[in-house]
Amino acid sequence: MSTVTDTAHRADHPHRPVPIRPHRTATRGVVAPAPEQRAPIWDRPVPVPRPGAIDARPPLLWLLGAHGGAGTTSLERLLAPAADCHRRWPAPIGEESPYVLLVARETAIGLAAADALLRQHHAGLAGDSLVVGLVTVAARPGRLAAEIRRDRDLYSGLVEHLWRVDWHEAWMLTTHAELPVWNPGDADPDKNSRGDELATAPTDVRHIGRDLVEVITTLHNTRHRSKGERS
Repeated sequence: MSTVTDTAHRADHPHRPVPIRPHRTATRGVVAPAPEQRAPIWDRPVPVPRPGAIDARPPLLWLLGAHGGAGTTSLERLLAPAADCHRRWPAPIGEESPYVLLVARETAIGLAAADALLRQHHAGLAGDSLVVGLVTVAARPGRLAAEIRRDRDLYSGLVEHLWRVDWHEAWMLTTHAELPVWNPGDADPDKNSRGDELATAPTDVRHIGRDLVEVITTLHNTRHRSKGERS
């Protein structure tokens, strides 16, 4: 995973979703998953309580857990512009963001579930959502098992962007409310400061957040230009 320049300053409202209605069509060669492997689609706006949010603006990005225990609750806290869409694809409706980040734990079951949702999306069966990437969450400390790495590399062929959240031992010993929060524009901690994983978002989370803002900003600008050229 490479570091990108923080592009939050390029958008007037880095948290504000854009009213885009991407039309999903089937991708040639992708086999749709069985009905029981698909996630349903919301028929109303996604409920977003977000008690810890710094403002009332709607989420820039939805976190779609591929399975229970994927890590969306933690990521919702860690990434301020994101919110959990509760295992359902957003429609999207009204001013909702269409952008979705799939989340899966690094287990054989978790990655297979992510593969099924990616195939659902490519088969045109996930509504008008737009998947911006897949993030896998470490299931244990230490090196990634060869079998898991193989599956991760295989299934990631269905997404343009792939990220990973490392194992953070301190997170296992605290509540979600005590996890750090990353906001677009946050400065990196002082290099001389101690690496307190509960005081500030760790490097991997900061990189993911900046990458996501960069990707979504680019997608929005590209789609906006395309729409303008057609009108």
